Parts: sequence; C-alpha cells; structure tokens
Amino acid sequence: MPPLSEVLRAPGLALEPIGEQLPDVDVTCVALAEDLEDLGRAPAGSAVVLGRGAHAAVGTYRFDVALRAAAGRGVAAVVLSDPAVAPTTTSVAAARRHGIALLRDVNAGGIVPLLCELDAALRGPAELALRRALLTVQRLAGRRGTAAADLVADVARITDSEIELTDRPDGGQAFPVGLDDEATEWVVVRAATGAERPELPLIGRLLADALGLAHLAERRARDLPIRSRAELLSELLDSSARGRSELLGRARAMGLPIDGWHLVARFELEEADRPEPDEVAAFAAREELARILLDGVRSSGTWHFARSERGLLLIQMSRSDPGSTAAADTVRAVQRAVDIAVAAFPRLELYCGIGTAQGGPTGLITSAAEARAAAGAMRARGRSNTATAFDGLGLRRTLVEWYASHTARSAVDAVLAPLDRMGGAKAEAAIRTLRAYLDNHGSLSRAADELHLHRNSVAYRVDRIFAELDVDLENPDDWLLLQLACRARSLT
Repeated sequence: MPPLSEVLRAPGLALEPIGEQLPDVDVTCVALAEDLEDLGRAPAGSAVVLGRGAHAAVGTYRFDVALRAAAGRGVAAVVLSDPAVAPTTTSVAAARRHGIALLRDVNAGGIVPLLCELDAALRGPAELALRRALLTVQRLAGRRGTAAADLVADVARITDSEIELTDRPDGGQAFPVGLDDEATEWVVVRAATGAERPELPLIGRLLADALGLAHLAERRARDLPIRSRAELLSELLDSSARGRSELLGRARAMGLPIDGWHLVARFELEEADRPEPDEVAAFAAREELARILLDGVRSSGTWHFARSERGLLLIQMSRSDPGSTAAADTVRAVQRAVDIAVAAFPRLELYCGIGTAQGGPTGLITSAAEARAAAGAMRARGRSNTATAFDGLGLRRTLVEWYASHTARSAVDAVLAPLDRMGGAKAEAAIRTLRAYLDNHGSLSRAADELHLHRNSVAYRVDRIFAELDVDLENPDDWLLLQLACRARSLT
C-alpha cells in the first residue's frame, strides 16, 4: 500500500491538494463515485474519483454528509476530476476533520485517463517504472525545438529523480552525449543503480542518446551549407579560366559575394613519413580541424571553407573593400584559430600563410596564390603554427600572380621534371644549387659562397644538373624560364 504522498508523485498525475494540510494516508485501490451515494459505499483505503452526478452536488450540504459517510467507510481520498468545481469551506473543513485527502485534477484530462493513471500508480514500483519509461519515450519523441536543459528538466520531473546535464561524468551513473571518445557532455543520473529504481539507467541512456541525435542534427543543419559552399569554392580555385564562368554563376546563386573582396588563409599540414594507418580516423581528424579553424575566425567577419590539394583554405569575403588594416586584423584572428587548433591537437604542425585582400573573382585566385606562397615560405623556414601575411615576406607579386595559373605551374613542373626524378633531398639540393648558380649570373664562386660549398663541388653539381636538363643555356629564354621555375618552386 503506497502512501498518498508517493502516489501523487507518479508520472502523468497532476493532483492538487485542496486545503492547507494533506493527510499522508495509505491508498489501496481506486473507485468511481457516479453519485454521492456511491461515495458512502466506497471500499476502505480507496481514492474515490467523483463522476458527473457527484460533481453536481459538491457545492451543497449533501457533499458534507457524503464525506462523513466516506470517513466511516475508511475512504483515503476524494478526487474532483473537474478543476472548475470548488467545494465549500465547510466541506474542506469536514474532509480535514475526518482525515480524508481532498484533491483536484489540474490536468482536467477526463475521468477515464485519471482512473487509469491512479490505478497504474497503485500497482507498485514495477508498474511505475514502466510508466515513467513510457512517458519519457513519449517526451523525447516530441522534443523538437526543446532546449537541452528544458528536456533534461522535463525528464527529471517525469521520473521524480535527480538528472543533470554536465561536462563532468561523476556523482552518479553517467551516460555520454554522443560517442564515448568524443563526448563533452554527460547525462548524470543520481542513484541510478538503486534496486528500487531499475528504470533510471534505461531512462538515462535514452535521454543521452536523444540529446546526441539532436546535436548531430544541429551539426548537419549547420554543416551542409558550409560543405556545399566549400565544394564549390574548392572547384572554383582549382578550375581554369575557361571553365570558371559556370562556377561563378553558381556562387552568385548561392549568395556568395564572389564579386566583392576576398582574403585567403591557407593551412598546410605536416605530412607524416608514412600514411595514417586508420584512414577513417585521419579523415575525421581533418574534418574536425577544419571545423575548429572555421569556428575560430567566425567573430572576425564572414568566412568560408575550401580545400586544396595539399591544404585547407579559409576565405574571408566582404562586399566592400575591407581597408588597409584587413591583413593585420586577419593575422590576429587566424593566429587565435591556430592556437585553438593546437590546443585541441597538441602534436599538430600547421604552416599558415595569409594573402592580401583582393577584389573580384580574379582577386580570389590571386589571394589564394599569395597565401600558398606565404605558407610555402613558412614551411621552408620551419616556422609552424605561426600565421604569416604575404605582405610581410617581401615576395614579388608578379611572380606569384604568374605562378598562380595552371599553365605556369605545368611549365615549371615540366622544366624541372628531370631534377624531380632524383627524388627527395637530392632533388631539393639540385634545384637549390641551380637557383644559386642562375641568380649569380653563372658565377661558380659566388654560388659557392651562397651555398657554403667549395667551388669545385658547385661546378660538379652544375655539370650534372645541366646534363639532365633539356635546355640551351646560350638561349636567354631558357635561362629566364629556369630562373622563374626555381623561384616559383620555392613558393610551393
């Protein structure tokens, strides 16, 4: 026989005491009184729900008489199913005097649902546990638009337990919101392992899974437009001038200010000596890195994400000229994003370069080339995790603009292909030697001083290099092409 105080906490019930004090009596069963005579025939320990006929007499002296008869039968509680009906003060006093709990159904859901809820509450812990679990499932199914904190509070109320959404999985049984190794929040249920409340672990898991799915849906809704724009911008930056017109039309249709001003930040990851054994984990980490970087710069303007063959790109777009301070402001914003990324991935090595603000679609290509050059310079200098602006490197804009075209890159790759085939450090040393020799107008002595090598060593290297290259050094055009190729290669 559960006490009335426990029955009133049952999920689905909303019974409000009438009067100042509520006697904590034991309830054994539920009965229906269609009229006041039924109230006088109700079994002992019953909670009697008044029907329509009985309600009609609640405001009369006959109700007082019926309460005395019910008290003589040992009735525990009388429930008014219609909250609009108000008993007289003498009736309230009589119920208190005779030890009968007088209650009102606030939900006003009807007599039959009220009888069912009371009956379920009286069947004991197993029935209550099942009822709480069912109501929790129904609440979670209708969670659309509900804040996480409000949903947790609703489930705690339904289950009459202490449930908390926290960033620390302690103090009770904790259920991760999302995947275990990615969770930043947990649903913590106090005393969830108690034998008297076997439903609480199930409810905790249901709530955590529902919150995890809600977070996933929110992320998808946020990421889908980002991914669509990222794919378009990546394709645009990698396209030739001939195929760019259609892509520009699609960008304008998406609402991207492609004809405005653009400033590109490029991030290049330090590649490992061997491929990542877990490709799925590597892809997930790369996606998370892109999200962190993009979130890190959001407060400094409108940014978009794109990919390139070897790096990640963040593109700041504005419809008007951002002014002369744009580069400096962007360096600070990007550096903050890099710091956040390094905190999340302590072993991360990023080489970051930032182009200048450029106008129009061509300006986007130019700023991306500048960012590529700046990132390449940082890689060559071994300065990782440092955001650096193109303007601060002293690089020649004309060379960068020339090398930004696919035709120029193809020409450079073709002319230096024999040296690239040497592979690794040998190829790098050969190109560095060739550049020093060409920059010093064919002087072996000055090239040796620049490279910190003996003159004979440089002469031997130069002879081997020109034996591999298919060029005529007596032709000024070939000489210029080799110089441009060596300088452009230093930008990558």
